[in-house]
Amino acid sequence: MGYESAAGDDWNAQPETEAAEKTGEAVMRSLRRGGASLISLLLLLSLGLTGCWNYAEVDDMAIVAGVAIDKDEDGKLLLTAEIVDTGGAADKAQAGYKMVSLSGNTMFEIVRNMISMTGKKLFWSHAKAIIISEEAAREGLVKVIDWYSRDTETRSDVFIFVSGEKTAREVLNLNSTTEAILSFELAQMMRDEKYTNIAPAVEIWDFIDKLETSGINATAPIIHIHRKNGERSERVAGTALFLKDRMVGKLSGDETKTMLMIKNVLQGGVLVVDDKRGNPAYSLEIVSNQTKLKHQMVDGRLRMEIRTETKTGLDEVMTTDGFLQNETIHDIEQRAAEELQADILTLVHKMQQQYDADIFGFGESLYENQPKLWAEVKDHWPEVFAGLEVNVKSKVTIQSSAKTSRAIRLGD
Repeated sequence: MGYESAAGDDWNAQPETEAAEKTGEAVMRSLRRGGASLISLLLLLSLGLTGCWNYAEVDDMAIVAGVAIDKDEDGKLLLTAEIVDTGGAADKAQAGYKMVSLSGNTMFEIVRNMISMTGKKLFWSHAKAIIISEEAAREGLVKVIDWYSRDTETRSDVFIFVSGEKTAREVLNLNSTTEAILSFELAQMMRDEKYTNIAPAVEIWDFIDKLETSGINATAPIIHIHRKNGERSERVAGTALFLKDRMVGKLSGDETKTMLMIKNVLQGGVLVVDDKRGNPAYSLEIVSNQTKLKHQMVDGRLRMEIRTETKTGLDEVMTTDGFLQNETIHDIEQRAAEELQADILTLVHKMQQQYDADIFGFGESLYENQPKLWAEVKDHWPEVFAGLEVNVKSKVTIQSSAKTSRAIRLGD
């Protein structure tokens, strides 16, 4: 969907071409002489960058920050674009935005027809978020994201979300009472997601790659509206599960953390560990995690061993008894490892029994490490995955107890 030149722009094409050719000739002459300095060479190259064939003034563009995709009452696609308001007052601390919605049969049709509403062509290079309603996600996302991945003006590093609300539009329009641009906030939120790891950070190129790859199913984060004390704010937690391009289920935030650990992409987060009585008592901050998968065929059945090694810091003790008196650091490590093993097995069995969805990339790992074995099972991988025998071994190490090695003791 490249920019179309106005009718009067053709006269300027020839001079720019000639300038570029002259610049190229000058560069080649300098190289042949061998006496041109690096600075001179860069200066010559920069002369050819002074013009741009699709140059456009900012005021002539409708800069898209993000979009929401729903289905309207007639079953057509409904696209809502969050557009940066470049016509606001110069003394404002931040740019404002405006929302534009339009229905159509295809994404490209809607995007083009929005010109009649904005008076400007939509500019996509700064888009940061695509929020898709669950209804649209369950029908299939290829018809929604194919245009975005194919168009020459869009970027592949935009974050993709599935709405946890009835529509995607209501999430995108969350900051209607402020001047904040929600899509930009979401992009920053996903860049900081490594500190919580309760939702996967998925860019559209990665999502499409998973759709096209055998041995792994695609996932996307779920975005909700958090309501408390009359205030509303965005919250990204949980995961949408896909078979091919259709959404089939959801994971909670805790299940998402387990999924990321199995996939060996967990970068941080918190492990809550129970005391001996089964009550939440300790918070362990994840410093690092390493997960390894081992595959083997035994009696015609594929087995997989998942080994995790997690290094943590003890950041909270929710008891006045003092863990050094009633249980040792080793006791907490052992219980944390046992809880991790149980969580991993529970999630793997859930994917096997309810969805036949290999969101962990077990098949992809098998292909990378044992391609001959993968060749034997790839044609019926969903069935093999469903019957996969899984064993888990987890190790948790507490490297430090922060600033103190004792619990807070209450006085008489």
